[in-house]
Amino acid sequence: MTARTLPGLLFGQAARRGPSLAIRYKKLGIWHRVSWGQYADRVSAVAAGLLAQGLKRGEKVAVLGENCPEWLYCSLGIMAAGGATCGIYPTNSADQVQYVLEHSGARILFAENEEQLEKVLPILPATQVEKVIVWDEKGLWGFEDPRVMFFDAFLAAGAQALAASPRAVEEREAQLTPDDTAMFIYTSGTTGPPKGAMLSHGNCLFMSQALRAANQASVDDELVSYLPLAHIYENLGSVLQHVDIGYVVNFIESLDTLFPNLREVSPTYFASVPRIWEKLASTIELRMADSTLVKRLLYRTAVGVGRRWVRARRQGHVPLSLRLARFLTYWTVFEPLKRRIGFDRTRLAFSGAAPASPDLFDYFQALGVNLVEGYGMTESSGVISVNRPDRPLVGTVGEPVPGIEVKLSEEDGEILTRGPHVFQGYYKDPEQTARAVDAEGWLHTGDVGEWVEGRLKIVDRKKDLIITAGGKNIAPAYIENKLKFSPYIQDAVVIGDRRKYVVALVLIDEDNVTKYAQDNRLPFGTFMELTQLPEVRKLIGHEVDRVNKTLSQVESVKRFALLPRRFYEEEGDVTPTKKVKRRNIEKRYSDLVESLYRG
Repeated sequence: MTARTLPGLLFGQAARRGPSLAIRYKKLGIWHRVSWGQYADRVSAVAAGLLAQGLKRGEKVAVLGENCPEWLYCSLGIMAAGGATCGIYPTNSADQVQYVLEHSGARILFAENEEQLEKVLPILPATQVEKVIVWDEKGLWGFEDPRVMFFDAFLAAGAQALAASPRAVEEREAQLTPDDTAMFIYTSGTTGPPKGAMLSHGNCLFMSQALRAANQASVDDELVSYLPLAHIYENLGSVLQHVDIGYVVNFIESLDTLFPNLREVSPTYFASVPRIWEKLASTIELRMADSTLVKRLLYRTAVGVGRRWVRARRQGHVPLSLRLARFLTYWTVFEPLKRRIGFDRTRLAFSGAAPASPDLFDYFQALGVNLVEGYGMTESSGVISVNRPDRPLVGTVGEPVPGIEVKLSEEDGEILTRGPHVFQGYYKDPEQTARAVDAEGWLHTGDVGEWVEGRLKIVDRKKDLIITAGGKNIAPAYIENKLKFSPYIQDAVVIGDRRKYVVALVLIDEDNVTKYAQDNRLPFGTFMELTQLPEVRKLIGHEVDRVNKTLSQVESVKRFALLPRRFYEEEGDVTPTKKVKRRNIEKRYSDLVESLYRG
C-alpha cells in the first residue's frame, strides 16, 4: 500500500478499476450504480469546491445526513482538500448539532435535506458556519438564502475550479501526511457531553490493514451500509476497508427497508449492532411459531441439531451421525431460511459497538450464519480485538488485531492497548486526553476484561460493575444480555449497586409483545397500557425466571418493572448505536427503582 491518505486509496482504486462497480444505492425503488471512476470524479469535485471556498489544511467540515453516496463524496472530498470530516448524527436535536458545530469550529456544513436544513438554520448565528451545502433539493425549490448552496451548484463550481486548475486537488492531497487528522468522531456522550476524538489518516490506514488481515475481506465482497456514518463502526466497513480493498458498498433506501433490502442484496459482509441481530432472531422465532405444525417441527429439529453441531465443533469432534443430521437439516431448513432473510451469501458477519449474549452467537451459528463478536472503541480507531471467522470462541471478543498490544491492568483488570491505532486525542481537551492515554502510550479503555484461551473477554465497564450490599461483584451487562435475548424484551437495565439484591428495568419489544396481545385478544390502546396488562407482566416474568435459572443466586433478578415508554435517542435514553445510557435511565426512573426496593 503506497497511499498515505484515505482519498489517496480511493484515487488508486479509480486508476486501477475505473469502470468497475463501487457503490450501489436504492432510490425510489430502483437500484443505481456508481463506478470507481465516477466516485473519484465526484470526490475531486467536492474537494475542488471546498478549495474554491477557501478551505485551509486542517480545517473541520461537518456532514449531517443519513447514509448515502453523497455522504462518502463529501467526507472523502473534505479529506482530499486537506480538511477533517466532522460527522453529525442525523437524529441529533438542534441543540446537539449546535454543540458539535460550535465545538469543532466548522465553517462549512453539508446537510442532507429540508428536514436537516430547518434544524440548522435557526442555530447558525451561534456557530462559525458560513455556508450550508444541501445535497437533496426536494421541498426547497425556489428557496433562497445567501448562506445556503445546493449540492449540484456546488459540484458545478468545483468542476469549474478543476478546469481552471486541474492539479489543485492532486497537489493539496499530495501535501498531506499520515499524521494529518482525517476525521472527528464525536463520542456518544454516555457519561457527559460528546468529546471530539481525532483520528489521523495513519490511524485509519493501519486499522484497515489490520482488519483485512483479521477478517480476510476481499474485493469480491458486498456490504450493506445503514448504521450512522458519524460513528466509527460504520466507517470501518463503508469507508476505511471499502476504499482500501475495493469491494462494493450498498446503501439501503431507509432503515425501515433494511430487511427487504437485505434480501435484494444478499451481502457477503454484514456488520451490525446487537439490537439488529436480536431483532432478526426474534422475528425468525415468532414467524416460525406462526407457521404450520410441520414447519415448526422441522425448524425446532434443525435448531436443536444446529446447536449440538456448534458445540461439538467447538470441542473438536463431530460424530458422523451428527454431521449427517446437520447436512440434512441445513439444506432442507436453514438454506431456504437464509435466502429468505438475505444471508445466503454471507461469509463475514460481525456484531459490535455493544455487548451481546453468547446465546445470540450460538443461535446464528446454528443457523449457518457464522456470527462473531469484536471489540473496540472510537479512541482505538474502532477495533481492538475480533474473533476470527475460522476460529471463533463464543463468549469472547476474540484475539487482538495484528500490530497492536493489549494487556490487563494488574490493579483492576482494566483493558489497556497500545499501537498505531490509538487516536490523536480529544479536540480542545488535553486533560481528558491525558486521562485516556498515559505517558507510555497505553490507551485506558474503561472496560474490565480477562483472557480465555488466548482470547479477550469483556466483563463490563469499570464504572458499571455492581457491588451488592453483601460485597458481591456483579457484571450487569452479562445479565442484561441474557434478558435481551428474549424475543419479548428489547432492553434491560440491571441495578443493584450497594443494594440488598438485583432488580431490572425492562423495556418490552413492542412488535412482539403487541402480537402476543393480539393473539390472546388482550385490549390496549397505547404503549403504556400494553405494559400495564397483567398478562404482559406475567409473560415477562416467565422470561425473567428463565434467565434466573442460568444465574447464581446473587445475580438473580429478584424484582423487575416494565418501563412505560419507548427509548428515544433524542431524549438521551440511548446512543445512535442503541446502547442504553444507563445513568440517564436510572435518573429518569429513580422513583420506580426505589419502589422495587420498598416492602
